Amino acid sequence: MKKLLLNIIWIFLFTNLLNAQSGSYPGAFARLGFGARGLSMGNAMTSNIFGDITGYYNPALSCFQEDAIINLGYTFLNLDRKLNFVGVTKKFKIPNQKQGGAGITLGWINSGVNNIDFRDNDGRQIEMGSVYENQFYLGTGFLLSDEFSFGIAFKLYYSKLYTDVTTNSIAFDIGAVYRASEDIAFGFTVKDISAKYKWETSKLYGNQTGTTTENKFPSLWRLGTSYRFPNKRGSASLDFEMQYNPVFIINRETGEKSERKNNYYMRFGVEYIVSENPNLSLIARAGMDRIQLSGDDFTGNLKPGIGFSISKPIAKNILLGLDYSFQMEPYTHNPFQNLGINFKFK
Repeated sequence: MKKLLLNIIWIFLFTNLLNAQSGSYPGAFARLGFGARGLSMGNAMTSNIFGDITGYYNPALSCFQEDAIINLGYTFLNLDRKLNFVGVTKKFKIPNQKQGGAGITLGWINSGVNNIDFRDNDGRQIEMGSVYENQFYLGTGFLLSDEFSFGIAFKLYYSKLYTDVTTNSIAFDIGAVYRASEDIAFGFTVKDISAKYKWETSKLYGNQTGTTTENKFPSLWRLGTSYRFPNKRGSASLDFEMQYNPVFIINRETGEKSERKNNYYMRFGVEYIVSENPNLSLIARAGMDRIQLSGDDFTGNLKPGIGFSISKPIAKNILLGLDYSFQMEPYTHNPFQNLGINFKFK
């Protein structure tokens, strides 16, 4: 008898897994942020072109990353959860063009829950297993002038819930950045366009009892601004987000659908270069993520964070960086910690 208590697994995957967003919509793991820098600065990175950049937050950002940078990140989480990051970002010149340029970001986010006790409806153990989700990211940005860039990104989602219960989805992001001056920038992006999971359970339950379930992702509309401090000693960023949530069927027999309830958030972050010299540099960071502007609970999903970065040269043209972020999660006393290693090639 292979019929599983799938509702228990869904709770693990979309509620407990990585602090899912409001409504536990699919793809929550990909909305948590990318790397220690973004996490510690409240993920207010839509327009931040001042510092180490990843196109995850806005595909138009990548063409401002002069030096190639490789990001590797590991997150410390309780309840057998995992969240890992890999990313590469680099600006390059377009042949036969004196001005402008382009940038590219390649990324991979992996998340999951291990050591899940799979049981049948009679309570007998079937096996110990795991669930996981992945996002593979390819983003390109184009510097159309010295002040304006436009970008587009393609993303592949792949998720496994159980044996023969898998799904994938292709989605894309668009974004733009306007550099108003040497020290002020504005950014706009729309994320997860057309993303959805489509689950087929006929292989698990058989053609008579198996079902097809479609879960659409929320689309994220973000507007941000950033400011670089005098003498290039750091930066501050502010983001506003509308999470445009999908409707879903709440009664299969009647076809009744839920009401659309969008979420509105504000987030901000700051970083300051404490020490910078040829042999060692130190950067301190702090931020506030998911300040809820909709509903009555202003601080219900609040995620304050702090972090730091240490970097030093390990070769003539290579910098090695160590990044750390510490975030508090709502509804738990356990912190959300990320440790990252960066390689920058000058």
